[in-house]
Amino acid sequence: MLVSQDITTPRREDSAVALGYFDGVHTGHRAVIGAAVEAARREGLVPRVFTFRPEGSAPASKGELTLLQTEEQKAAALESLRVEETVCPPFAAFRSMSPEEYVRSFLAGVLRAKVIVCGFNYHFGRGGLAGAEELRALCAPLGIRVEALPPVLWQGEVVSSTRIRGCIREGRVEEAAQMLGAPFTLSAPVVHGKRLARTLSWPTINQLFPEGFTIPRYGVYHSRVVVDGREWEGITNVGVKPTLHETNLTMETYILDYAGDLYGKTIPVSLLRFLRPEQVFDSVEALSRRILADIQIVRETAAAAGKTPEG
Repeated sequence: MLVSQDITTPRREDSAVALGYFDGVHTGHRAVIGAAVEAARREGLVPRVFTFRPEGSAPASKGELTLLQTEEQKAAALESLRVEETVCPPFAAFRSMSPEEYVRSFLAGVLRAKVIVCGFNYHFGRGGLAGAEELRALCAPLGIRVEALPPVLWQGEVVSSTRIRGCIREGRVEEAAQMLGAPFTLSAPVVHGKRLARTLSWPTINQLFPEGFTIPRYGVYHSRVVVDGREWEGITNVGVKPTLHETNLTMETYILDYAGDLYGKTIPVSLLRFLRPEQVFDSVEALSRRILADIQIVRETAAAAGKTPEG
């Protein structure tokens, strides 16, 4: 899949374009993107996504944003949906466009859109004041068909990135996974920690949350770790490890039955289930006993699901 920030060079082929921020590429986003890809297949068009990076300033409708994915994770998710090109400039590159300029010059002129798919609440143009009806009105004279899809619901409420962020911040990662269509995952390089976990006989990998990333509730999670394409069961602590007198926020994961040096590698860690809040133990020995109990819980859960630690 081609990923580009170019919003000035006219494309050579007509396209079906999915419009949206698509943070998390959740089930609502997948419906929009899937409809654009299907329209492209039927009508001989190139399936494209137009999204953006929030650097500099966020759209007025979004407020304060924290991310559900890295840009690399987002690109991989879009590619898995058979998108051929993702156009992803900084938001500041087009925020001042009027609705008319956005449609006529960019969507029609640059992306050569023949079909546009968006969500029911899509907004665009300077100040984000134009919506789906304005999009239809501006596109009709240009021969562009607009499909504004109804919301995707889960448990009777609209699936949204805001709702998913709320679940993650409260540790309700199983609910978040239902709306995301996959577990909440951080894919980040493994960095050197203070190696204190090794003194407990539980060697771990340490990862840092990128700036602006959604931080889960502090505590311990049953996780799944992918190493060289193979899945492993894990136990992940999100927080500052107060028993060990650390203050830096990290995501620290013990990978059950895995042995190997992962420093510097980018490793996806998915949070499957919240086990317990972060807590201060009276001693390192008490912490070690609690970790052993956590490991047993994860082993039993994996066994009940028919999985080995190397899943």
